[in-house]
Amino acid sequence: MDLNKIIKFKIGKENWEMPLGVLLLLGGITLIMILGGLYVGFKFGEQMQP
Repeated sequence: MDLNKIIKFKIGKENWEMPLGVLLLLGGITLIMILGGLYVGFKFGEQMQP
């Protein structure tokens, strides 16, 4: 897999170009933060129950 391949996409009116490796890195960071938030929220919810 060529991680330096430029991926072009459009968000709204803006055209974006990003290497595949950077796009995968951003996606991975996003998933880790979502899973971390789910875990912390679940633990917080467990403590709030009487």
